[in-house]
Amino acid sequence: MLRSRLPTLSGFRHLLRAARANIATTRRINAWLLTLALLLLCAAAAASLVLASRAQQTADAVAQTIAIRVEFHTTFSLIQDMETGQRGFLLTRDPKYLDPYYSARMAIERKLTLLERDVGDRPSQHQRVKALRDVAEKRIEILDRTISQAGAGSFDEAIAEVGSDRGHTLMAEGRDIVERALREEAKILVGRQEAAANSYKLLSLSLIGAIAAALLLTLLAFRTTLREFRSIANRRDQLALLNEELEARVRERTHELEIARKMAESEAGRAEYERGRVELLLREVTHRVGNNLAMVSSLLRMQQAKLEDDGARSALETARGRIQTISTAQRRLRLGDDLQSTRADSLLEAVVSDLADAALESSTITISSSFAPLIVSARDATTLAVVLGELVSNAIKHAFEGLPDGTISVSFAINDDGVPVMSVQDDGVGIDEPENAPARRSGLGSMIIENLSRQYGGEIKKWKNESGGTSIHILLPKLQIMEGEKMPEDRG
Repeated sequence: MLRSRLPTLSGFRHLLRAARANIATTRRINAWLLTLALLLLCAAAAASLVLASRAQQTADAVAQTIAIRVEFHTTFSLIQDMETGQRGFLLTRDPKYLDPYYSARMAIERKLTLLERDVGDRPSQHQRVKALRDVAEKRIEILDRTISQAGAGSFDEAIAEVGSDRGHTLMAEGRDIVERALREEAKILVGRQEAAANSYKLLSLSLIGAIAAALLLTLLAFRTTLREFRSIANRRDQLALLNEELEARVRERTHELEIARKMAESEAGRAEYERGRVELLLREVTHRVGNNLAMVSSLLRMQQAKLEDDGARSALETARGRIQTISTAQRRLRLGDDLQSTRADSLLEAVVSDLADAALESSTITISSSFAPLIVSARDATTLAVVLGELVSNAIKHAFEGLPDGTISVSFAINDDGVPVMSVQDDGVGIDEPENAPARRSGLGSMIIENLSRQYGGEIKKWKNESGGTSIHILLPKLQIMEGEKMPEDRG
């Protein structure tokens, strides 16, 4: 029933090709329209920037023209202020009237310099500034002379000088210069204001035109897209039937994939089972090696009991102790998930505990330990156990000769420089070597310690500590401390 109502597969392909072609055409048209609109906006933006820059320049020129007009006014006012101060002094003979005179005189030079700078590109105005400077200098010369005369007590002579027409002539000449300069600046100001208005008008027109064109192009793109949406809606109903068939095929394929997934999970389960079996076998082998070494240790103990020579018994006891240490390390070795790493602290703790149980049953010597939870490879852990066993055994045998009791402290951690350090300290009889002196090879135990430590760049330091006993530190800079991994629980 379903298949009788569906178009043929070739019909669907034709429908899809037509839909893709229409969509591609619409996208190309919209892309061209939007690109054209974007170009128009960019052109408008560039024109706006140019016109805005031009408008700003015109505005700056207008502001400069206004400033020049103000400076001309101010300069002539300062000359008048000088004249007012001079007359007030001559009439009242009060020196306080000279304060505005001197202030105006100092300011005139600055104003004239500013005017010369601002009108430097206009020869006619520059000539007027020079003429105004000449008038100011001549007027200052007359005013200075009258003030000097008054200062010398010749007020009548100074007043007579003021009454002459020379000062009035100079002021009239200066006023005429300023008025002509202001008229020219007024003409320039009107022209620049018209230019500024035109720039702003062009800026507004360009923005309005660009925005209108962009809106028109956007509207065309919208209409084209809307027409395509209607076409898509017509084809959507046709594609709905195809979707039903595809869903049926997807459900069938999903069922097949589910079957494949279950088969894959079954294979993964078998692989996990095989991994677990290998891990169990490896741990069983490790445990059996430890048990076999323990059996060898027991056989050596039995052989030791049958010997009558004390030297042979002592040598056999030392060998048995070393085998027992390796046996303990093998039996207490707990591998991580990678089957290659282990926790050094639990292993070393077990070694110390076995040494204490075996050698200190009738002794008053106490052993304390402090091991950092560091993860190392299984091979390195066994080596560290042998080194620690030798150090502790030597301390038990030799550190407390003639003493009723004592304490041995052992540790393994990372120092401040990031280097692993194994240390053994006691409060026994001590040694006569200087602090941090290198360890001397005195027997098989020292040779074992030195050779095993050398694998990790070991540096052995041995000295007499504050309590009178011996301290031994072995720095192992090449020992690789592994990243933390999930470790199995220690079940003893």
